[in-house]
Order: sequence, then C-alpha cells, then structure tokens
Amino acid sequence: MWSGIAAGLAAGALWGFAFVAPAALTHQSPLAVAMGRYLVYAVLCAVLLMHQHRRVRALPPRLLYAAFGLGLLGNAFYYSILTLAVRHANSAVVSLIIGTIPLWLAAIDLTHTRRSATARRRLAFALALPLACVLAGLVLINHAGLASLGGADARRFGVGVALAVIATACWTAFAVLNARVLRRSGVDNGTWTSLLGLGTALGFVPLLPLAGLAGGARFTLDGALIGWSLLLGVGASWVATWLWNVASQRLPVGLVGQLIVSETVFALLYGFVLARRAPSGAELAAIALFVAGVMLAIHAFQRAHAHTEPVH
Repeated sequence: MWSGIAAGLAAGALWGFAFVAPAALTHQSPLAVAMGRYLVYAVLCAVLLMHQHRRVRALPPRLLYAAFGLGLLGNAFYYSILTLAVRHANSAVVSLIIGTIPLWLAAIDLTHTRRSATARRRLAFALALPLACVLAGLVLINHAGLASLGGADARRFGVGVALAVIATACWTAFAVLNARVLRRSGVDNGTWTSLLGLGTALGFVPLLPLAGLAGGARFTLDGALIGWSLLLGVGASWVATWLWNVASQRLPVGLVGQLIVSETVFALLYGFVLARRAPSGAELAAIALFVAGVMLAIHAFQRAHAHTEPVH
C-alpha cells in the first residue's frame, strides 16, 4: 500500500509543473504548449514501443481504441483546456479547482463500491467535514483571485474558472476509466503508458482546428518551449503516468484519487516561485483548508476500507 502511495505522490509532484508551464510561456499559444508537451511524449512512447512491437500487435483492437480515447480525454483535451484556464484565471485558482478531483472520485467510489447502506451513511458523514474544508478553501481562493479584478478582467477570470471545471470533469472520467482498463485487460504498465502517449498524439489531430480559439495564438520554436516540452513530455507525462498507473494498480480508486493533493500543493509552490512572491494571507488560508480537507478525506477512506461491511 505504501509503495502505491509513494508512487501517487511522486506523480503529483511531476504533474505540478504542468500548471506553471502556460504561465512561464506566455509568448506561446496555449495549444502550442500542450502540443509541445505531448509531441515529446509521443516520440518517447514510439521509441519504447519499437522494442515491444510483437506484444503490441498481439493486443486486441479494443485496447488500442481505448488508448486513443483515453489519450484524447485525459491528456490532449484535458491539458489544452487547462492551459486556457491558466491563461484566463491563474495557476493557483486552477490548481485548486483541479484539486477537487479526489472529491469527485470519492463520490464515485462511494456510489459504486459494494457497501451496506449503514457503511455508506457512515462514510458520507465522515466526509462532511473534509468537503466543508475544501469548499471553504475554494471560495476563499476564488475570492482572493477576484478581489483585485473588475469588469472585463473579472469576466475573463470567470471563463478561466469554467474551463478549469471542464478540465476537472475530463480528468475525473479518465481516472476512473483508465483504472478500469488496467485492471481488466492485464496489459503491463509500461506498454499501456506508451500506448496512451501515442493515443494522445493522435488525439491532437481533431483539436488542430481549435488553435484559433486560443486568442492571439502563435507558435515560436525557441529554447524555452523546447525545455518545457522536454520536462513535461518526459517527466510530467511518461514518468508521471507510469507512476500513477502503479498507484492505480495497488490502491482503490477512492484512495488513489486523494493523492492528487500532491499535484495541487506542488503546482501552488511552483507558481509562487515563478511569480517570485509569497502567498497572501487569504491564499495561505485557502491552501491550508484545502490540504486539510483532502487529508481528512484520505483518513476517512482508509478507515472505511478497513471496516467495510459486505452487502448481503
């Protein structure tokens, strides 16, 4: 169990870089940032799969279709929307909204896990305080983000928040479906991680016509874009996905989802370092509430899984 937790936390630390890349590359279009990341990821995956071509050819077509669909949903579509959200709002607000994914996964786990009605009520009651903490943190961070804005800037901020919510829905669905495929297919972790990378590259094809929606979209091949693309494509994509799959195989969905809190914490830390400023009092309070809420939720799920009452 602890090896799965360590893998999930490490994946979150690497994913945290994905939130600050759009802010560090303001001279690039959001879609260019996303495509740079996943082009590197796809090339790496193609090289790795060349040594496994016989194993890949033996896989049923449904798994290849699943890799394409999940690559589109959890990588290409999700990150393109996330980069737009960061541009419209800011990395702190977006990372905390994305950080609610554990709560949605917890709700799904609560709904679908075979527990007695009494056990479900007990878990729902135990999650009341964590949910209240997370909700208070989200309200506080959004209030802090809106406090200095007005007019068009406030509307732009609202668009960013809405985009972050859509990205959250995309990755929540990806987390559930990806874990299901891994457990039912029996495909090894490395092969599946690489197939997701190729699926992501193909998934960008239908997104190319949307490049003009990025607002002032432009593409400049420079050292900054290459460096961030390598960091995100190798570290925050292949390595992080491999680590996340390890966690998905060793932990229940409801628990592994809680580990995304590390992504949020590291994203906030990286964002403040990039901005060269310390968080405000309101931001610190929001972060503290959010982290406390998710950690309390982890504890609630650990107790629930340790004392699960079977359904008769």
